[in-house]
Amino acid sequence: MRRSLLALAAILVTWHGPLAQEAKTESKDNANPCRDEVSTALQKLRKSSWFRMETNMITENGPTRMTIDYVLPDRMHQKVTVTATNAVQETILVGKTAWSSEGKGWQVLPDDITTQIISQVRENVLDQQGEVGNYACKGKTKFEGKDVMSYKLEDEPPKDSNAPKNEAYRMFYVDATTGLPVSNAIVSPGREETPLFKTSYSYPLDLKIDAPKDIVAAPATESTPTPAPDAPAAPEKTAAPEKPAAQEKKDP
Repeated sequence: MRRSLLALAAILVTWHGPLAQEAKTESKDNANPCRDEVSTALQKLRKSSWFRMETNMITENGPTRMTIDYVLPDRMHQKVTVTATNAVQETILVGKTAWSSEGKGWQVLPDDITTQIISQVRENVLDQQGEVGNYACKGKTKFEGKDVMSYKLEDEPPKDSNAPKNEAYRMFYVDATTGLPVSNAIVSPGREETPLFKTSYSYPLDLKIDAPKDIVAAPATESTPTPAPDAPAAPEKTAAPEKPAAQEKKDP
């Protein structure tokens, strides 16, 4: 279980693509309003009270779906499902305590693993970090039925680099009304409908994260479980959501 839990850190880093990065102050000569719009959306996400991230990715175990709920500043529920085997691993963090389950009850995690999870949440969701990258505006469009503003990350390899150009590219979508992130994806030319990596952001009004109730004692000798999926090629780092002004928490 320790190996699979430590994989959480890598997975957390992966989805933060444009989430763990906010633009630094740039001179007028380097002004990029498109990059600034992406940065503003990520800052709103970072300031939100709650949000959900759903990621579809290809790993060594095949197609994998990961859902992470956040109730900031210190609650998280992650669920990783491997499509082929339907194997599920879950992790819950509430304050300074974390639990994990692979379908046979919840176990309290050791302090060292809990500390790493807390650190990853703080660094990748709460703390402000570096630049978002050089985004170009691609205009208003429809994305899964929503009006969104679209942005493409323009990679600029070093002039003296001999490495082959990566044809895959990142797209970032922002809700045209709320200004909150809707999705970010890594796609290949000609295969835009089947992204290599895709994260969708949503803001359920009834989202709650509580400590699990069916706690079981950890076995005296821990067996080696099926490892969690390795992180795919990471997006550039991304922010946690600002609760939209029009949203009000309602009873479900």
